[in-house]
Amino acid sequence: MKGNVARWCIAAVMLLFLCVVLSSPGIAEIEPIPLDLKVKGRPLQADGWISDVEYQDESIHAVMESASRKPKSSHETVTCRWVRIKIADPSQLRTTLSNESYENPQQARPAAMAKDLNSVVACNDDFMKYKYNIGYIVRQGVFYRDELDGSRDVLIIDDKGDFSYVIHATSEMMAEKKAEMDAAGRSMINTFTFGPVLVADGQVMELENVFRQVEAKLPTQRIAICQLGELEYGVVEIDGGDGNGMNLTELANYITIVFPECKVAYNLDGGGSTNLMLNGRRVHKTRNSRSISGLIYFASAVAEGK
Repeated sequence: MKGNVARWCIAAVMLLFLCVVLSSPGIAEIEPIPLDLKVKGRPLQADGWISDVEYQDESIHAVMESASRKPKSSHETVTCRWVRIKIADPSQLRTTLSNESYENPQQARPAAMAKDLNSVVACNDDFMKYKYNIGYIVRQGVFYRDELDGSRDVLIIDDKGDFSYVIHATSEMMAEKKAEMDAAGRSMINTFTFGPVLVADGQVMELENVFRQVEAKLPTQRIAICQLGELEYGVVEIDGGDGNGMNLTELANYITIVFPECKVAYNLDGGGSTNLMLNGRRVHKTRNSRSISGLIYFASAVAEGK
């Protein structure tokens, strides 16, 4: 009799625990987001924004920090911002194109795109749809263009969410890289042609032979994307303009200060294209930005209605 009572008690406790788990609002199902460029991030959780600079749900955690700094090349002190993002699935690191089209050359306002995508964090990408018809372009697994002359570095994000790169890339070098990835069972999901690579294997790169060396040495607004670990990333944005900001070497070194664990860091289109957004809103309020051709963004993968 005592044994039966004990078993009933244990069963009741387990049933109660199961009911609590299944009814808990903190438990949600994570579903990978389809690769299609036109598929947006999932709606953000109502209670996901812990503050204006931090969001968390079961699939993503993002937090922004900022500091003032006086780089040697800058006339004045500038504001530096960096966001650390951890995701649960590679599909949450995504891209979009203005007007959701490669053929349509029209640019779009970055904040409008970011808000429409349900993005947690978003930033500008390269200049793939500007008047310069250069670059090795893949977006959300779709190949668009192979026009390289060896002057620029290409960043690759694969289906596991890992970063790799080709320095001073040519079409032949990209073909070799693709064959190498195919052999390893990996595929290119997004590629960017701007650069240069700022940090590789945790080390600041020598930046003496980068494309447009004069511009590389000038202080200006800049932005870079980084891989910090498995499915963990960072975006660093430097305010500036009119002789203020950072040059590329200063940016590379600053990245290793705010993200000492950084594996790869890649410079994106700066100047008036520089845009960092949280919850569809630009974090820098004091300057205008131009319309751009696309975004890199991080989205929630919490299944709707779960």
